[in-house]
Amino acid sequence: MNKTGDETVDSMFDEIVETRIAPDGTLEASLKPDAEQEMENAVADMVRSWKEFRDASGDYPIAVWKYQWWRALCYLALAEDRLKEAFCGRDRSPASMKQYHKWRLKMIDGRRYRTDA
Repeated sequence: MNKTGDETVDSMFDEIVETRIAPDGTLEASLKPDAEQEMENAVADMVRSWKEFRDASGDYPIAVWKYQWWRALCYLALAEDRLKEAFCGRDRSPASMKQYHKWRLKMIDGRRYRTDA
């Protein structure tokens, strides 16, 4: 990847725009300063939740009847939502979701990540 591409990837998560609509209909937009920290926390939360879910699912199908499995599933769903929000923001296009899914599988399963070049 060239220098310009590296800089783009490095700064990809540096700025998250937070928007609010006031009761009078005006739009307020501001940069969220802790975007990098939020992404790191979301990734760590997803990896931890995935490991806990995988461990709780060890004796499947019996595991689905245990409280620990259901609790791990709930935490995994919350972590997934947090990570998707940090990665995609409000963009829910099919291409964005496909890219997110590939990246998430690489992160939690250790699958190889390949770009479509």
